[in-house]
Amino acid sequence: MNTAAQQKGLWGMSRPLLIEQCLQFSVPLLDTFFLSRVSDSSAAAAGAITPILFFCSNILWVAVFSGASVASQRLGAGNPKRANATIATYAIWVMVLGAILTAALSAIAPYITAWMGLPGQVRLDANTYLSIVCWLMMVLALKGLFQSILNIYGKPQWNMYANTVYFIANVLGNAIVVFGLFGVPQLGLVGVAWASVFGSLMGVIVSGAAVYLRLKLPFSWQHIREEFSSASKNILRLGIPSMIEPLSFDINMIVLNSMAASLGAVALAAKIYTFNTFMLGLIISVALATATDVLLTQKVGAGRYDEAKTQVKQGLKAGLWGTGIVAFILFALHHPIMDIFTDNEALIGSSMWLFLLAALSEPPRTANIMLGRALRTTGDGWFISIIGPLFTWCVALPAAYVMAFVFEWGIYGIMASAILDEGCRAVFYWFRWNKDRWHHTHVHAREQRKTSIQI
Repeated sequence: MNTAAQQKGLWGMSRPLLIEQCLQFSVPLLDTFFLSRVSDSSAAAAGAITPILFFCSNILWVAVFSGASVASQRLGAGNPKRANATIATYAIWVMVLGAILTAALSAIAPYITAWMGLPGQVRLDANTYLSIVCWLMMVLALKGLFQSILNIYGKPQWNMYANTVYFIANVLGNAIVVFGLFGVPQLGLVGVAWASVFGSLMGVIVSGAAVYLRLKLPFSWQHIREEFSSASKNILRLGIPSMIEPLSFDINMIVLNSMAASLGAVALAAKIYTFNTFMLGLIISVALATATDVLLTQKVGAGRYDEAKTQVKQGLKAGLWGTGIVAFILFALHHPIMDIFTDNEALIGSSMWLFLLAALSEPPRTANIMLGRALRTTGDGWFISIIGPLFTWCVALPAAYVMAFVFEWGIYGIMASAILDEGCRAVFYWFRWNKDRWHHTHVHAREQRKTSIQI
């Protein structure tokens, strides 16, 4: 079955995704800019808890990613009824997770910031910020659900439109509350937090309307009841290994931020400004990885393994070139970029080394994102879910501590550990992908084996 996504191909799918991701990943960078206009403390506070938000959003993303992978394989195999029933199944689980995460973040926000050891005012600002943006979890649950459906059915342009609305609403909201435009009082950190929530909600309304009005998916409660148990098991089988490594990464980031905080507010701000700037590199890698995932799973579902492997190589090559160029440009502009965020001479003076270290970690990070997602979406996620976190926690994190505190490299040691971590994991993932174990681990391969055993 030649689906709408396959007819568009990598470039047809990735073009609107690139614009979508550009808008989406620009928002944290813009939030950092607006918060830096309030104070370095506000920017550092929001940046320090960003890994916590990523941690929670990754839980939602894993549920969406796993469900969408199963649904996409069903669609590639020419079974739209089972695909739609699978979509309904993971929609239920995603909304339940969104509600749980919202309540959990609201309840434990003060304990999280206390555990991180954030200094005085930074900790107070972080508590305030987290108590508001916890509501993003429900919004992000809906956002991930609608975006995945539109991608599965080859309509990524609607996600681009939705993120355009999100971007505009966020920028306007931030400008109004930070600079006091149109007679609105300057609300500072609190205003920026609420602008993020309402901006995201505006984008969700657009993508939700597109799903409802443009796709008009024929859901059947009978098919949903019949498929719910099977779909839930397949989602769980893909979801558990898919969850381990991203969540390990987010916890690792929280620990690294705690290390940076212990070096002082300036060191923490340096890491936050650098990390958020280089999120621009994720625009290309995530957009291409998303397009590749949709095409890969549909080709794997149809049993076209050679085409699937070629698809991953094509996406990886484009991703490495794209993120490499972005990293080079950001490094070349290190001084003026840091000057946008702060007038602290120590931060501006250190920007060359900070940006160089960040730039060197970009290509391997791209490989990890694309190869890791390819392995997880085809059911071969257990190996990387074990070896990746083991290397991070047993080698890279201790190396960060040694370089930062024993060798006294400070924030440079923490940044250098990311190169070690991303580089070595990229090598592991590349070798695993080329072993072709994923030929036997995807949904249809497992179901075919089960059927042959029963016969």
